[in-house]
Amino acid sequence: MNPRPTPPDQDVTEPLFALGPPAAPRTALTIVALSEDPLLLEALTQAAVGEATVVSSPSADRFADQLVANAAPIALIDAAVAPAPLDDFLATVHRQFPQLLLLLSGPAVLQTQFAAQIADATIFRFAHKPASAQRLKLFIDAALLRRQALIAQATLLPPAADGPHLGLTGRQRRPDHGGPRRWLWPTVVLLALMAIAGLGALLWQHLPQLTASLRTRPSVPVTQPPAFENQDSAAQAARAAQATRAAQATQAAQAADAEREAIDRAAADRAERDRIVSESEAREAALAEQLRRTTSGARAEQAHVYVQLAQKRLGSGSLLEPADDNARSYVQAAVALAPDDADVRAVAGALGDALIGKLRAAVSAGDQDAAGRWLQACRDYKLSDSALEPLIAQLASLQHAQGSQAETQSAQRAFSQHLSAGQLLEPADDSALGDYRHLRALDAGNAALAGMLHNLRGAVATDVQARIAHNDLSGAQQHLHAAQDAGLDGDELAAAASALQNAQDTAAAPAYVPESRLKREHFVAPTYPDDALARGLSGSVELEFTVSPTGHVTDIKVIAADPPGVFDKAAMRALAQSRYQPVEVDGKPVAQRARLKLRFTQ
Repeated sequence: MNPRPTPPDQDVTEPLFALGPPAAPRTALTIVALSEDPLLLEALTQAAVGEATVVSSPSADRFADQLVANAAPIALIDAAVAPAPLDDFLATVHRQFPQLLLLLSGPAVLQTQFAAQIADATIFRFAHKPASAQRLKLFIDAALLRRQALIAQATLLPPAADGPHLGLTGRQRRPDHGGPRRWLWPTVVLLALMAIAGLGALLWQHLPQLTASLRTRPSVPVTQPPAFENQDSAAQAARAAQATRAAQATQAAQAADAEREAIDRAAADRAERDRIVSESEAREAALAEQLRRTTSGARAEQAHVYVQLAQKRLGSGSLLEPADDNARSYVQAAVALAPDDADVRAVAGALGDALIGKLRAAVSAGDQDAAGRWLQACRDYKLSDSALEPLIAQLASLQHAQGSQAETQSAQRAFSQHLSAGQLLEPADDSALGDYRHLRALDAGNAALAGMLHNLRGAVATDVQARIAHNDLSGAQQHLHAAQDAGLDGDELAAAASALQNAQDTAAAPAYVPESRLKREHFVAPTYPDDALARGLSGSVELEFTVSPTGHVTDIKVIAADPPGVFDKAAMRALAQSRYQPVEVDGKPVAQRARLKLRFTQ
């Protein structure tokens, strides 16, 4: 018989008298998982939140013990850790626990392999790995609904139409406010009282009519009876009236007895109801305590699994990486389950010590980036400031030192670049001289300063010499004076200054002198060109040249030629091979320009 629907405005509460104990919370159920996969266990735990408690078992023997100890209705087996052969193991579990709703997790190929077991309900559902929490929740909800249907079928009660509810059997039913057994005894008693009262009222109503009919019955003419006959009639009437009163008294007594019996039965029913309610409350309290202990034990056991995983990751140095399989994530999971557990507190302290050790090692190694990352990890883990302050101070010193070192290295690189580009003295803040001064301000004792100063002096001296060679005496003098004003000195610049002075002295001499005023040390006569000789040509070439401070002939130029281009090369070739005694000014050899006219005749 289907339960009557509850009107929308009806108060859906537990009746005072019920055939079963009050409903227990949903978390009274336990799901036993045979797995060591942390991701699978985490997903299963998330899926079972609000539905059941997850207890993990690392071995098949422990798995069976947990099934018995927790009376678990649902179990999950990870094919990766189940004993081989897997089909025999599954058959054994099904044979020992025929009512167990079994979830199997593994690769997709196993679903085809165990298609027959899935079809005959040996395996309730198959979950592909990696399994998500959403999919596992769908399987758990389906298993709970299936379990409710089995319980309802076993107790000849239909499953609740408005959703699953847990009770002593593991599922809670909506209270049946229209059930017949609640009002059975009061209804019977009331009907009995009504029947007795109706019978008494009927007799009472008809008694005067019976008496009146006796009195008004037509008399039969008879002869006057004797005196004793009249006496017998009066006695009979008295006896009839007495009998009637006796019958009424009996009926009244019976009605009173029935009423007292109904009252006694109602009191007995109330006492029975009170006893059942009291027993139900006692059972509910016992179940709640058992649930609390079971839940607490399950959480502690799961926390210890996380503790073991955290200890392994601590041993391997995997404190923060990989993201889902590191010591910090397992410690946080264990603390969330059992924050007051001694083992959990111990492994949490060990992780804090390991993080501080990593920070100290990075600071000692001078690895500023790694030290910064480990310091942030320590702060995220909420370590005390007193433990971090010395290391924070050391890290700040390291950062300052490395910052200064980076700045000095940057100044040295900029100096090299400016020196190579010839950007020696100007502008003041973007030149080799500016880089040298910046490094000296950062670290006056830096060992690189001496080499930088030597290179800068040499580069300035080379630049002055190059300007002199190009007859840029003004630029050479300006560059040399700028270097001297900047405080640069040394043998390199002294030699450049001397060369500049010689060039200036030479420039102050006449523009050129006749070659006859020079003293020849080795003169080469020109060779007559064959072509001019064959053609019978004669002519001349006027040349201007420089006698260097070493006596060599340089910078030869043709001033005039007749005929042009005939004797030029022969004249220049011969003059270049000639040598002269250097010209001296104030006792020092200087360069001297001169002119020479060579004639070619046959």
